[in-house]
Amino acid sequence: MRSDLTASLRLTGAYILFSSVWIFASDYLLLAVVSDSELSLQLQTFKGMLFVLLSSLLIFYLNHRDRRAQRELLNALTRNSRLLQQTQRNAALGSWEYDGLFHWSAEALQLLGRDPGSECSGVEQLLSWLYPAERPALQRAWQALLEQHKPMAISARLHQPQQHQATWLMLRGEAHTNGQILGTVQDISSQKRDENALRESEQRFRQLFEQTPRIAVQGYDRERRVIYWNQASTQLYGYSLQEAMGRRLEELIIPPAARNQVISAINHWLLGGPPIAAAELPLQRKDGSTVWVYSTHSMLRNSRDQQELYCIDIDLSKQQQINLELQASEARYRELIEQLSDVLVLTDASGHLDFLNQAWEKLSGYACYECLGRPLTQFLDSADAARFNQQIRAIGNGQQAGLRGEFRLLTRQGQLRWVDIQLSCNPSNSMLNGSLHDIHDRHQGQQLQQARNAVLDELLARRPLAHILDGISRRLEDLNPHMQVSIMLLDGQQCLHLAAAPSLPESYRQAIDGLPAQLELGPCAHAACSGEMMIAENLETHPYWQAFRTQALTAGLHACWSLPFKDNNARVLGTFGIYYEQPMRPSQADIALVAEFTHLASLAVQQLQR
Repeated sequence: MRSDLTASLRLTGAYILFSSVWIFASDYLLLAVVSDSELSLQLQTFKGMLFVLLSSLLIFYLNHRDRRAQRELLNALTRNSRLLQQTQRNAALGSWEYDGLFHWSAEALQLLGRDPGSECSGVEQLLSWLYPAERPALQRAWQALLEQHKPMAISARLHQPQQHQATWLMLRGEAHTNGQILGTVQDISSQKRDENALRESEQRFRQLFEQTPRIAVQGYDRERRVIYWNQASTQLYGYSLQEAMGRRLEELIIPPAARNQVISAINHWLLGGPPIAAAELPLQRKDGSTVWVYSTHSMLRNSRDQQELYCIDIDLSKQQQINLELQASEARYRELIEQLSDVLVLTDASGHLDFLNQAWEKLSGYACYECLGRPLTQFLDSADAARFNQQIRAIGNGQQAGLRGEFRLLTRQGQLRWVDIQLSCNPSNSMLNGSLHDIHDRHQGQQLQQARNAVLDELLARRPLAHILDGISRRLEDLNPHMQVSIMLLDGQQCLHLAAAPSLPESYRQAIDGLPAQLELGPCAHAACSGEMMIAENLETHPYWQAFRTQALTAGLHACWSLPFKDNNARVLGTFGIYYEQPMRPSQADIALVAEFTHLASLAVQQLQR
């Protein structure tokens, strides 16, 4: 109304102003320019017609401009009204106005579940639409709005006996200064359902914490005083809820030796430091006994924005007892394993070592840790390694289920020892497990007995001495392939003659044949002269080898030792010369082995001399 009056007054004012300016200005100009009265009269008529035309154009322009502005305003209002309606529909929101009666919008009636005939209703009618239990609260809020102009915001359920799912509405209202009471109604059913689901979930979790017997939960304030203590905490630590509430954490369950450290860690965390990591901890019961728990910690804020510490402890007493028993069992098992004389072996499908017991170090001379991950064939003689790999491939191809055989083990000292290897395949993981049994002494005893029998047979058959000594040297080389054996006999002129040397080069054999038995002239000549064993572990530097160094190195010989053999009267009959392809000293086992063969050579020589 006010807008229409303003537009009319603006139009009237513009017309009066334009008319006044036109009349006075045009009359003054006409009098100043035209002196002829007849012409002046004609111009007055033309001036009147021009005034009517111009004033009509002015009125048309102003009216058209106002109407266009009104249309734009109306369009804007229409668009905003549509947006408001769309927003209300999306937000499940309706509006109302009260002037003694409620005037509901179409959206509000739809939310209330009413037809358009209920557009106007009273307070009693609104109350009848709501669930009976919700009506008193709405009445109190409505009276506070009317009498005290206190804004109303209250949730209530619709009274819908036939529907299983309740419809919740949020009624809001405000009293304006001009006496108008306006408000909204909104469907908050989904929000209420979410709140109920959250409340039920929290209740289930609380019941879970309260009823789970082995998960102890405690809550502490900033001063580490107990604010929450579930039943499992009572069972675990022995304090009742009444005994624990208000007492400090360190007084209840922290062992005395760890209290200062725990207090410092919690204070540091409260001040923004790193959180306390979850870990297995020994804590203390009411009776002073120790209990092992797996403890996790969380720092939360309450409704007053105060920090609270929560500890969740899982009883590990049974697990700890089982672990101790398991460790004791493992210790006994390991002790048993380590005391076995046989080597226990675990390898992968390709023969790489995965486990060895302590007997391996005694047998091979290698520490167990430095051999793990390496192939077992790396510790076997090259010829035996090829045979071992062949059987491993057969197991992998499914041609055989396991492996068993006698192989020569190369020790750290460079010695070869005969072992019996037994491995079987585990179908579940393709691993090979078994043992290595040291049969070296038994194998050598068998070889020595076979050598003795062969010598006796050849003596009975009256074979030539050279044939018998050649057989002895070959059998010795078979027992230890790293040895190159020579047997020399001492004649009446105290000169040594080569009787057998199956592996030595011909050029070297010719160089040493006929050596005089003389001190410091090579190991064999020195041993024959002195009657004692002689060792030269490096032929390049040993002083006794100056005369034969070139021939020895050309033949690929780098170490030598010699052992004389004698008759029953302790007279030297000859020598055994043992050569190696690299500098080294003989082991006690090698010396004992060669000594056994010197007895056979002595027996053969004495028998043929008789």
